[in-house]
Amino acid sequence: MRHRRGIDLIPEKGVIDPDLGIGHLRLADLADDQLLGARCSKCDHNQWVDRWGLAGKYGHEITLDQLRPILKCTRCGNTEGNGFRIGRAHRDG
Repeated sequence: MRHRRGIDLIPEKGVIDPDLGIGHLRLADLADDQLLGARCSKCDHNQWVDRWGLAGKYGHEITLDQLRPILKCTRCGNTEGNGFRIGRAHRDG
């Protein structure tokens, strides 16, 4: 849908609105070339996660905010305040 002045009212798939953050995104909303990572709030450990495995286990419609409570740091074991980050896969060619 477009605004009468040509402004997109709904972002295209894979486009993240910085004002909304990423918690509202579903696994299905991520583009194929986007990577999903997790960050520990306690020790700042970062790790990429298998988003396809998560989608297979919890469904493609689950949001990142719904998945946050199950995040557990593999380094320190922290389960509180952890969050997600999104990156892009590097493409050659």
